[in-house]
Amino acid sequence: MALFRKAMMFLLVVIMTIIGSTMAEVYEVGDSAGWDFNVDYNQWVSSKKFKLGDSLVFNYNPRLHNVMQVDSNDYNACTDNHPIVIYNTGSDTLTLETPGDYFFLCGFPGHCASGLKFHIKISTPFTPPAAPRNSSSGSSPPARSSSTFTPPNNGDPWLPGFQPNKPKSSAYNSSKWSPMSMLLLATSLFLGMVY
Repeated sequence: MALFRKAMMFLLVVIMTIIGSTMAEVYEVGDSAGWDFNVDYNQWVSSKKFKLGDSLVFNYNPRLHNVMQVDSNDYNACTDNHPIVIYNTGSDTLTLETPGDYFFLCGFPGHCASGLKFHIKISTPFTPPAAPRNSSSGSSPPARSSSTFTPPNNGDPWLPGFQPNKPKSSAYNSSKWSPMSMLLLATSLFLGMVY
């Protein structure tokens, strides 16, 4: 029984390591220096691999700085004419929820021009193209070359090239269950059965 427990714990650690590598990250902007003048934010951004779901934490003195999310025109001109969002608490967190460009700067006069700004781009996650579907018009399926293989669309998401038949409703895509929460639930259920 002890060997079984050790094997299960090892397996749990391996699974959590694999899942943890695909989970969202939390980045403190400027690392330990925070949102201040003593950081090269272009270098800071280039050392990170931002992805959808990651969070940015801005830590700063709100009497000296703020954070503004702006469009590319305001960013390039170091102006805050049309801010998208203004943060001013001194400890602000935002989640990168959509693909695209994010532009940040400090709105205090002269701070952006002194380097208190950065830009990140979040790419759209890769989604393999769906296999073509045959029409239900009764016509015969297209002839296939013997040198290519097109996998059937059987809805199995675990096999490469097989596209699941997902409903288009937003309810399907708004699940609050993350891979980690499902793993923790399964682990607690498993441990409850073992002990």
